[in-house]
Amino acid sequence: MAMLAVALVLFYWAWIASPRSIQTGHEQLLREQGQAFGATFFPVDPRRMLGDWDGTCILFDPDARKACIVSRGRKARTVDFEYFNTWQLKWTEYPGNPVFRFQHVHILFETRDFDRPTIRVAVPSRSDGEAWNAKLSILMS
Repeated sequence: MAMLAVALVLFYWAWIASPRSIQTGHEQLLREQGQAFGATFFPVDPRRMLGDWDGTCILFDPDARKACIVSRGRKARTVDFEYFNTWQLKWTEYPGNPVFRFQHVHILFETRDFDRPTIRVAVPSRSDGEAWNAKLSILMS
C-alpha cells in the first residue's frame, strides 16, 4: 500500500504539478519581459513563437516590433527587430535516408550583438522552416 501511495505522489508530481509550475514560470517570464519593454508576449500565440521551450525560442510582437529570445525556458532577453541582421534556413541533407532526409533543420540568425553574433533556433521540419522563413520576411519588413 505504501508503494502505491509513493507511486501516486510521483505520478501527480511528474504529470500534473511539475508541468503546471513550468507553465507558470514561462507565463511570469513573458509577462515581466512584456511589461518591461512595452510588448505583448503572453498569452503565447503559437503562430508567433519560433522554436520550443526546451531549446531556444523567439516570440514576436509585430505591433511593438520586439522579439523575446528565451533560452531553455529560463532566461529571456527582449530586443528590437533591428537586432537581427539576417537569417538563413539551414539543414543537413541525407539523400540515402528517405524517411529522415532533412535533419538538423534550423534558422540561423546573425545579430548586431558582438557577444552573441548568432542565434540558432531549431524547427521541426524543412517545410516548417520554409514557412518561418517567409513569416520572418513579413515580420522584419
